[in-house]
Amino acid sequence: MSASHYELACLECGRSYRDADSGFFLSCPEHHRPSLLRARYAERRLTIHGENPGMFRYSDWLPVRRILKEANGPICYESSGLGGYLKLDNLFIAFNGYWPEKGALLESGSFKELEANAVCARVPSGESRRMVVSSAGNTGMAFLHVCTQNDVPVVVVVPESALGSLWTTTERSPLTTVAVLAGNVDYLDVIEAGKKLSEMETFYPEGGALNVARRDGMGTVLLSAVEHIGELPSHYFQAIGSGTGGIAAWEMSLRLREDGRFGRHAKMKLHFVQNSPFTIMTDAWRLSLPELPAVDERVSREQISSLYAQVLSNRKPPYSIKGGVFDALTDTHGDMYSVSMKEAEEAGELFQKLEGIDLHPAAQVALGGLIQAVRAGRIRRRESVLLNVTGGGSERLSREEKKREVKPDVVIHPGDNIEEIVTRNLVRI
Repeated sequence: MSASHYELACLECGRSYRDADSGFFLSCPEHHRPSLLRARYAERRLTIHGENPGMFRYSDWLPVRRILKEANGPICYESSGLGGYLKLDNLFIAFNGYWPEKGALLESGSFKELEANAVCARVPSGESRRMVVSSAGNTGMAFLHVCTQNDVPVVVVVPESALGSLWTTTERSPLTTVAVLAGNVDYLDVIEAGKKLSEMETFYPEGGALNVARRDGMGTVLLSAVEHIGELPSHYFQAIGSGTGGIAAWEMSLRLREDGRFGRHAKMKLHFVQNSPFTIMTDAWRLSLPELPAVDERVSREQISSLYAQVLSNRKPPYSIKGGVFDALTDTHGDMYSVSMKEAEEAGELFQKLEGIDLHPAAQVALGGLIQAVRAGRIRRRESVLLNVTGGGSERLSREEKKREVKPDVVIHPGDNIEEIVTRNLVRI
């Protein structure tokens, strides 16, 4: 499989490109204003390749060079328990975690495994440099899992606060390295450290929201749901930190609408949820601001340190960028919500009682947003609703004794020379 089945379109200038054999584009090489690239596929209708494993049944709409043999995928089911409680006749759950009875086998426990699969499948064969992934937790675990399965060299950079929540279910490949940024740091600090590593010749950046494979990998959640439901849902709920997964759902919905077989009459309305007190995108959206206002860094750090769902903590998310969160919400007449720790915990307890499985904190936040919307009368009883459970089953993995502690290979302290530490400790290929 080659990269010939897709091209990359710059949303700002309209130019199109093809990925080079030796790498992949993260931004328009000829346009310097901030803009996302978007994958444009030769196949304009959704084709399902049932012979492919997991998420790669949707390979025509993934910007990948190969099919990963061990990849699992998203699952979707109609909820009777939670749906009945909320008085929603058509509530569908996209469960992305570990729940074998439902066919959910993402052993990282998170839908970030979908993006890791797609990104690794986009990497050219024979690439010997190490990919650099900056993560607040879940993304890092997913890449450790997928890169171990597929022998992809990677450095995962995480804040010290995330170390206690990192785990794998298999012995890590020697090609995977965990670098911990010590001290009072957050996700943005980790992103900046990752950029420094990526500038060295033996490394390259994974790209975050700029990587079309990351977004379209997570977009398979919507493809799985549409395959199950038969049409686009009217409403889509997800908790967001950077908003990349929400953008992914929007982009995939545009392709499905162009296909024409899954509903052209109305756009799927996006509902994004943040965890208070750190709600910079929610606050901006409610004020109809196309750009995020300047915020006090000290206040932001204090807010992030008190978050229930620590992964929802990007201080510079792709909100204003062309094709980003603001554009997605504007196009779909979407909405945003702020959910407290108490609301999230109560939502998680409700889900476990009615559906029978534990949720990650971010997924609890998403359900808290859905509950708010229902109580405010923003959803009609018969409208179809898709709740993206972005992570779950961690307690189940613990009971089955599948979790293995992740210990750091390198600890980077404030003031350390990152390049020197990398040269001394990480370059082992």
